[in-house]
Amino acid sequence: MPVRIGNKKLFWLPTLLLVAMLVAPMAQARDAITVSVTLDRNSIGLDEQALLQVEVSGSSQDLPKPHIPSLPAFEIYSQGRSSNISIVNGVVSSSVTYRYLVIPRKPGEFPIDQIAVVHNNKRYKGNVVTLKVLSRGSSAPDDLNERAVDTEGESKDYFLEAVVDNKNPFVNEQVTLTLKFYIAVQYYGSPELTEPATTGFWNEVLGNKAPYYQRINNRRYKVIERKYALFPTQTGELTIGRATIRATVAGKRKRSRDPFGFDDFFGRGVEARASSRSLRVNVRPIPQENRPSDFTGTIGRFNISAKADKQQVELNQPVTLTIRISGTGNIKSVAEPALPELDEFRIYRASSSEEVSQQNDKLGGAKLFEEVFIPRLPGDLEIPGLSFNYFDPEQERFRTVTTKPIRIMVTAPEGYSSDSPVPYSPPGMTIDSRAHDIRHIKADLGKMQPVGRMPLLSVGFLLFNAVPILALVGSIMIRRRREKLAADTGLARARGAAKIARKRMAQARALARVETRSEFYAEIYRALTSYIADKLNTSPHGLTTDSIRQILNQRSTPEGLTDAVTGIITACDYARFAPASLLQSDIDQTLKDSEEVIIRMEEVKFG
Repeated sequence: MPVRIGNKKLFWLPTLLLVAMLVAPMAQARDAITVSVTLDRNSIGLDEQALLQVEVSGSSQDLPKPHIPSLPAFEIYSQGRSSNISIVNGVVSSSVTYRYLVIPRKPGEFPIDQIAVVHNNKRYKGNVVTLKVLSRGSSAPDDLNERAVDTEGESKDYFLEAVVDNKNPFVNEQVTLTLKFYIAVQYYGSPELTEPATTGFWNEVLGNKAPYYQRINNRRYKVIERKYALFPTQTGELTIGRATIRATVAGKRKRSRDPFGFDDFFGRGVEARASSRSLRVNVRPIPQENRPSDFTGTIGRFNISAKADKQQVELNQPVTLTIRISGTGNIKSVAEPALPELDEFRIYRASSSEEVSQQNDKLGGAKLFEEVFIPRLPGDLEIPGLSFNYFDPEQERFRTVTTKPIRIMVTAPEGYSSDSPVPYSPPGMTIDSRAHDIRHIKADLGKMQPVGRMPLLSVGFLLFNAVPILALVGSIMIRRRREKLAADTGLARARGAAKIARKRMAQARALARVETRSEFYAEIYRALTSYIADKLNTSPHGLTTDSIRQILNQRSTPEGLTDAVTGIITACDYARFAPASLLQSDIDQTLKDSEEVIIRMEEVKFG
């Protein structure tokens, strides 16, 4: 309806008002921000903690940080944040999730309220959540309480603990190893970890968990976790070696002589070292009872599906069948399902690939196999269901999963005849005496007799065909050796010890002069300690003369060889810290003795 102002009718004014009424709520909706507050659980013990998440979402990409009010009943620690941005039909929306660790100070039932953000002079408040704190929660285990106390009965400032979720697994069943570093004092930088030896296991790092706090013996520790997925590759008792972690922690402050007190203010950092205990795992073999005849050794829990890229093809045209096996377990060791012999198809194996993932500290994913099926005959053909069996370690039983049959409609090309005694030939192909690409079949062979010597018996022919076979055998041996070394880190270190030692000895030989005697003896020391550590699969850090003698004696090393090794290391320590009286003859003799010791140790088979 037009609006009259004076003598004029304004047709556009109602339309303008209508647009303004529609745009105003949209603009307000664009600026709206929502705050969602959640807890990972509603009830905890006094010695436990909860995770508080605050999600701030809206159309703005510059979302404000939430304000956490004072909560006297809790200690609040920030655990970082994560953000997400999405664009749907040109509309931008974003969200930022802030995580906080909530540690109770007293029992009771407490509301968490007044968490809000301020944006464009407007306050947006989140919902209220309630956390119930029980007076007695799940306390730390007794053995953990004992680990947190030293020999004098004092609470430790830090210690390292290693635990496994299963000490009696089946072969190739996942064992989750968790390293927990407990520290109750301030530390600087990032702790340095020496990984545990996992000989006999296939190892996959699951990653680090966000640090959290735990109360042990009425003392609050910060806990840093690192998890591994271990798959035993052999039966029997296997050992998971010690892990070692080094960190710089705040030392005890002493009374400062500085009149300004700067030494006392900053304190002094000291190097801390903690080691875990070694763990023993008893690996069981897969039972023989009810084992399928075609069992391939796959362990875990899996599903199988199959899908063809075409449902209708022409005769002699390929159909790619993708077989997907997914679930939890060592996905890289999943075997290919057995394919039946089919008269209607020619089958060619194409490729395989893996998609490794993890969920709830369990390794899994999917493995894809591609098979090419080429139909031999036209008609309505069927690829039957494929069976795949595996051993379920939780139920301790064998299971079989099967795909659904897939029907393929194969059409005959023009000119095809099922009664033809010879293979089908497309139209236009000439097979007679005038053909150039295909020779005409000769009806009368005439008199046949051998001409010359058979090439199969010649030396050149045999050598020519033997080369690829020898190359194949050599590549298989090299691959098996690499796989063996990859699975056994101790063996890999032992085999590479001599090569690394020779390189270091070459560097020491270049420094064998009086002017560079300190560098020479330092290089000799590193060469011997690194060689011993690699040869015996131990850490080179912290090796002393006494510890080297103890390690060599435990490995049944001849007494004279042990004395020679420790004698050279003692001479290196003396030369590095009191080098004034050394002559060129002493340097030459040390170089000679070191080379002879390494040669003698290469001849020893350590127990």
